[in-house]
Amino acid sequence: MDFNAQFYELMLDNIPDGIYILDDKGNYLFVNSAYVHIIGMSKAELLAFNVHDFITNKQLDFCVSDVVYREKRQVVIFQDVQIGNSRLSKPFRQLIVSNPVFGPDGEVQNIIAVCRPLSTINDFYNKAMDSGTVSTVAAYTWNREAPVAGGNIVAESPAMKELLRLAREIASFDTSVLISGESGTGKEIIAQYIHSHGNRAGREMVVINCASLPENLLEAELFGYEKGAFTGASTTGKKGLIEAADGSTLFLDEINSMPLALQGKLLRAIETKTIQRIGSTALKKVDFRLISATNEDLWKAAEEKRFRPDLFYRLNVIPMELAPLRDRREDIVPLALHFLAHYNKKYNKSKAFAEMTIQSMLDYDWPGNVRELKNFVERSVVMSAGDFIEMTNIQGIAASHDKRADFAAQPELHRGYNEHSPMYQRFWGKNLTLHEYLDRCEREYIKYALNTYKSSYAAAEALGTSQSSIMRRKRKYGLD
Repeated sequence: MDFNAQFYELMLDNIPDGIYILDDKGNYLFVNSAYVHIIGMSKAELLAFNVHDFITNKQLDFCVSDVVYREKRQVVIFQDVQIGNSRLSKPFRQLIVSNPVFGPDGEVQNIIAVCRPLSTINDFYNKAMDSGTVSTVAAYTWNREAPVAGGNIVAESPAMKELLRLAREIASFDTSVLISGESGTGKEIIAQYIHSHGNRAGREMVVINCASLPENLLEAELFGYEKGAFTGASTTGKKGLIEAADGSTLFLDEINSMPLALQGKLLRAIETKTIQRIGSTALKKVDFRLISATNEDLWKAAEEKRFRPDLFYRLNVIPMELAPLRDRREDIVPLALHFLAHYNKKYNKSKAFAEMTIQSMLDYDWPGNVRELKNFVERSVVMSAGDFIEMTNIQGIAASHDKRADFAAQPELHRGYNEHSPMYQRFWGKNLTLHEYLDRCEREYIKYALNTYKSSYAAAEALGTSQSSIMRRKRKYGLD
């Protein structure tokens, strides 16, 4: 087949991302239809343009192509664009991937760039999630674990991929599994994954948290009771959860919290596959598969006489350790995007993470693990203003520990707020309103950052905000 220029132009025009090609001086040689739509200028206008014209027209204050020409490398950035000469024109942020094309002597002969508005960056992810279809590609270079249908599992890290591989291998066997890991790592999700890939997937997995009930109620919940077995018991008796798991899987979460006196009865139920209701002398056969989870070292608990060693051996036939999120950082961003798609759909939003937020998520240790990340994303979708979730220090909104204790432990954060502080007395004497005082502080702080960093992008990064926010405040305070 003869592929001519018209064919390639047709193909590029049908790509949803904006594409442009420059010569070695920054002149436009080609723009596709998506780029025309993004920029809001015709092809004829753009092909008469040089990228530096955007700087001249103050639609941009930074030219990514100059970096590519100078450093001869790929550059990936977020860029704020102000289209139109009117101050009322709405700026937008786009993601640009700009690549050099080298000539025979190693000089940059052309630049080809791909760009997409950040407001649409999650669109394809959301569409893929909505489709519910997963395609598996067999190739030596492809080793990506797609989200598991029904399990909401996102695995990019080698540790999680290996854990899921093991889970699939043992899913069809009825051996006991003990999942260990910190709170919030997703132990119940892994248990559900094993159940859903096993022979008992046709019935719902039965779940009980051993730390959520006192000893007397936990025994009744697990083993059930006959009518009149104790004061307040139902007149008809009640089936226990082990009995309810007949033909299915029983998941005992936080089994390390199970009272020592009850552990012996559970051990017998596991070994004999029979249960005895409270108040009954009859034994009932129950066919169940047991998966347990613990957020502490069970062997250490056994050494401290808080857990029966014989029960530990029964539970620990197949041990699985779920690493904390800080040790599998490859999963942080994919999980965050997964939760973002979910909460955007739930709350009818179209939020996207700013670059600084993604970096902050990668830098944060997530002591509350996946549960904390999920809560952070939901809170951010609900609370953030605008289309972008922007923050450089996410601990204030993400941390699961007591904020008051954290505040008290850092006196330097509030040392200045003393009612006798001479600084505040000086401002008080000038009769400044709170709004005037805050405006004055903001103006001076931004002015200092701009003088220090010489670039609105660098100043924005240092102050933990967006470049468009810095530009708006420059205009507001006349700092041009």
